[in-house]
Amino acid sequence: MLLGRMIGILGPIDMEILATGQDTYKYFTKENDMYHINEDTNQLEYIIPEESSLEDHLQISNVGLANFLRDILEINPLKHITASEALEHPWLSYSYSYDSSFC
Repeated sequence: MLLGRMIGILGPIDMEILATGQDTYKYFTKENDMYHINEDTNQLEYIIPEESSLEDHLQISNVGLANFLRDILEINPLKHITASEALEHPWLSYSYSYDSSFC
């Protein structure tokens, strides 16, 4: 389940977001445990997101890029950066040297 992967990589969804979501009940119990209904058995099955880091999942070692991605992928709209803030992010404004030997 994609939602489980996102939670495993980016961390849990804020309780305020879950409390106000109109479809939260489809994916989370009242105790905020993620679940799905097994189509074969029609049984409720809990989903435990596998914890992973953004760096490991994307196989990147650039800390600036990882921070930039984490900032724009923040699930809570009150916490993620705006498009204007993203354009001002240090990772985008970093001056990389050009090596013509790679051309």
